[in-house]
Parts: sequence; structure tokens; C-alpha cells
Amino acid sequence: MKKILFILLIAVGSICAQVFDNPIGLSKHYGLRYYAQSAHVPNTILNNDKNTIDSVMYSEIVYVDTTQLVIKDTVLRISNRANGTHSFTTTSTVDSVFVDSTFQSTDNVFLQPLGTSYNVNDILFLYKKKYKIIVHRNSGGTSGLSYEWYWIKRY
Repeated sequence: MKKILFILLIAVGSICAQVFDNPIGLSKHYGLRYYAQSAHVPNTILNNDKNTIDSVMYSEIVYVDTTQLVIKDTVLRISNRANGTHSFTTTSTVDSVFVDSTFQSTDNVFLQPLGTSYNVNDILFLYKKKYKIIVHRNSGGTSGLSYEWYWIKRY
């Protein structure tokens, strides 16, 4: 009787035992596991991978406040040195801004006029040159128009 009970206990344990699927691959940089659709995966593995992702993201953010976000050593960098304001001299049609010695013509730049009184001739166009942005507008623009520029570096 004890043998039957022991065999029954082992059989029930084997039938009820959780079977987990093996990963089908690993991510390139951090070795996070890839699983097939509907795979049976222990929650500890999934939670550990999420903790790894969370830690890496947190370590990349230097600081965040209401005016800027700085992420180090990745693709996107937005900071105080990556934006600024500049003004046209009277009604001139060309202005330039020295950005940074690492600025390249492949980087992204955005412009926007500042103030409440500007006209259709104040539409801004830009030409990117090594180290600086050349800003153009049509003749007849607002005298001394100020504008803001944003630089997003490509890596």
C-alpha cells in the first residue's frame, strides 16, 4: 500500500509539475532572453529582464527637469547647449548661429520664430554648414526678429 501511495504521489507530482520553455535566442547587447509566442516562462526571468532594462535606462539619464532632458552616450541628446535664441539684425534676410564644433550637416535642426508679431516673410529656412546654421528668410521680415533653434545630434 505504501508503494502504491508513493508511486501515485510521484505520478501526480510529475503530471502537475510546471514545464518551462527554453529561450529561442538572446538580445545582442544585454543577453535578454527571446521566447516563442505563447511560451511558458517563469515570472522571475521576465521580471529580471525588466529590472535589467529599467536599470540600463535609469543609468543613461543624467537628469530631467522642466526645461531639458539629457541622455548620455546614446542617440538622442537634448540639453542647454543644444538650443538657443538668436536674432536677425534689423530686416536682414540672413543670419548665422555657431552651434558647436561637433555639429555636422547630417544633424537635425529645428527653428521657430519668437514673439507675437511676425509676418509671412518671417518663415525661416536653414542651411546646415559644419559648425553652424545659416538661417534665411524673405525680405520684408520683422525688424530684429528673434528665433529659437534646436539641435538634435545624430550618432
